[in-house]
Amino acid sequence: MKFRVPSPSLAVSAAALFVALGGGAAVAATSWTPTQQHVTRLIEHSTSFNSEHLGGLGPGDYLQSKHFATSNGVHFENAGQTVILGKIGHYTFSSTCSKDSTDQNQVTFDVTANTTADLDGQGVVPKGTKVNIHTNSDALDTTQQTPLAPGAFDQVGSASDSTEIAADGQEVDVFYNDGVNWPAGNGSQAHDCFAGYTGLMG
Repeated sequence: MKFRVPSPSLAVSAAALFVALGGGAAVAATSWTPTQQHVTRLIEHSTSFNSEHLGGLGPGDYLQSKHFATSNGVHFENAGQTVILGKIGHYTFSSTCSKDSTDQNQVTFDVTANTTADLDGQGVVPKGTKVNIHTNSDALDTTQQTPLAPGAFDQVGSASDSTEIAADGQEVDVFYNDGVNWPAGNGSQAHDCFAGYTGLMG
């Protein structure tokens, strides 16, 4: 492989890099003119290849970003609204905010596949079938141990998860988060419902 003599702009760039990496005093004290060997040594001792060896491991040991499933945060909703939270692979996750039989806010976390799939372990369904993974409201979540007054803030535990498996073997595992009656305060307005998720696609 031929090594070309560095252009003046490359030499200046290399000098700037050297200064940025802490060699400023040496450069200032001399009228340093980088040679081909200087530039080669700077490149050899640089950290430019760290991205190929993250934590001592190669790129193959890390999951590509296209395999991450996320709604990019929680989505807020008003009663009567349905939102698409996000899509990954065959799966579309959505949420609907409505009023229950007691006129209190109720939120659902749902999934639909564009192919035959087993959604949330509820059995194989045809493509386009919406399956409810979770429904949340004060009336549904109130117990003797934890009674919820109508209109109280209520959120599903963050450890709740769902697994979707398509006919071609594509699998998505998500941790979902949904709730009702987000309170106003600290610069945030009140919201009827909210939902979101994060997970991985295999």
